Amino acid sequence: AQPSRRPADQMGRPARGAIVTRPTPRWVRWSRRALVATGTLVMAYAVIGAIRDEPRRLLGHALFLAAVLVLHDGLLMPLAIGAGALIGRFVPVRTRAGVRVAAYLSLTLVVVALPFVLGFGRRPDDPSALPLNYGRGLAIALAAVWLGTAAVLVARRRVRHPSRR
Repeated sequence: AQPSRRPADQMGRPARGAIVTRPTPRWVRWSRRALVATGTLVMAYAVIGAIRDEPRRLLGHALFLAAVLVLHDGLLMPLAIGAGALIGRFVPVRTRAGVRVAAYLSLTLVVVALPFVLGFGRRPDDPSALPLNYGRGLAIALAAVWLGTAAVLVARRRVRHPSRR
């Protein structure tokens, strides 16, 4: 083995650029397990419900699940990965996690609200179908996400760096 070329005062520190991992906190492990268990139960309930439904509806369920899979893997995930890469490149490290969470929430809100904003299903002869201003509601929800994120980031910065008096 080759001797280390690092000075003696740096021998106990990780090498520059090394990825330092910390053990996962217990609450994170438990919350992951709870989320996986809940998701498994919800999916089992959905599959059992689809199987017990009328046989002619099984094809419709399969088509719906295929469409969800294509939209998720073909649209939502590439957008999320691209946005995460851009945020990683242009946003400072101390605010990066909060901005990524807010961006992902915003993307999810837009994907869910877009059919309502565009008016799919709205009929001129039925004013009670989609009666609300969904564009304004989406704008309010996005503003709430970003203002909440900004408030959290400012509060975190003030806690870390209290003003000196």
